[in-house]
Amino acid sequence: MWSTIRSWFTAKPKLTAEDEASIERIVDIAHPHIRLARNYATRLAPYLHWAQTHANALAAQLPAPIALNHETWRQDRTLQLLFATPDRMRDVVGRDPGLQAWFAAWPLADMAYVGLIADAHEKVRYGMSEHAGQIRQDVPQTLLILSNYQLGQPAQSPDALVQLGAERILDTIAIQAQLAIASVENKKKLLESSLVNARTMLRMQNSSSMTPSPEQIEQQTRIKNLTTELQDIHQQLNPDALCEQLITELAATPDILRLEVRYCNVDRMGIIDSDSSDNQRIALPELILQREPPIEKLIILMAVPRPLMHAPSEKRGFPEQVIF
Repeated sequence: MWSTIRSWFTAKPKLTAEDEASIERIVDIAHPHIRLARNYATRLAPYLHWAQTHANALAAQLPAPIALNHETWRQDRTLQLLFATPDRMRDVVGRDPGLQAWFAAWPLADMAYVGLIADAHEKVRYGMSEHAGQIRQDVPQTLLILSNYQLGQPAQSPDALVQLGAERILDTIAIQAQLAIASVENKKKLLESSLVNARTMLRMQNSSSMTPSPEQIEQQTRIKNLTTELQDIHQQLNPDALCEQLITELAATPDILRLEVRYCNVDRMGIIDSDSSDNQRIALPELILQREPPIEKLIILMAVPRPLMHAPSEKRGFPEQVIF
C-alpha cells in the first residue's frame, strides 16, 4: 500500500516525442483499451526500448540494398532467381502502386529503397546431369524456389529503410499481442453464448417440484462453472492486464523474432550445389517469426531507380489487400 501511495507523488520519467509516438502506434495495433491502464506509457517505455534495441540490431544485419539495373542483374544470382530477365524487374517492381506513389510524392528523388519479401523453399526433383561422360536423367536435384513477392514501404535512403524495417518489426510484435488478446475475446464470446444456452435450458426444465431434477442440477452446475470462467476472462481483459500482455510480448522480442542468414551455392537454373560451372554463392536473409508452425520470410533490400518505373496506370481495378 505504501509503495502505491509513494508512486502517486513520485515524478514520472519524461518520455521523448519519438517514444510517445512509438508507444501510441503499438498500442493502436495491440488494443486501444490499453490506454485506460494506469500509467500505461511509463510502464511500456522500458520494454519498448528493449524491443527497439533488438529490432534495430536485426534490421542492421540485413545485407546492403541491391541496385536494380541490367548490369547488376547480369552479375547477381539473387536477382536472376527473383526475375527471369532484366525486363521482368521493370514489370514486377516498376508497376508497384506504392513505389509509383512514392516517386510522385518525391519528385526530386532519383532512387527509392525498398524491401522485397518473398517465400523461399526447396524442392527436390529428378533432372538430367552428366556423370563420367554419360548423360543421366534420374539425378536428384534440389531446386531453390522464390515466390509470393511483396514490396514493403519505400524510403529515401538505406538508413531510413533500416529504421523503417525496425518499426515494422515492432509492429509485428504488437500484432502478436493483438492476436493473443483477440483469442481471449473470442473465448469470452463463446463462454457468453454457452452461458445463455445453459440459462435457457434451465428455464425450459423448470418444474413445479420443490426438488431440483438431475437435469436442473446439471445446468445449475454448468452455469456456475461458466460464470467463474467468464469472471476470469473479464480479469484478463481489463486494461491493466492488456497492458501486461503487451509488455510480455515486447520483453520476449528476441524469442519471437530472429534473423537467420543462410548461404548456398546456386546455378542460373536455381539448382543448389549442382555440377554446373556457373555456381554462385548467395545469401538468403530470412526473418523467422516463432509461431506454430514458424513463419519464415526472405527479406531482400533493393535500390530502385526512377527510370525503372512504369507510368501509373489510369485504369481502375479492384483494390488489393495484403493479409498477414
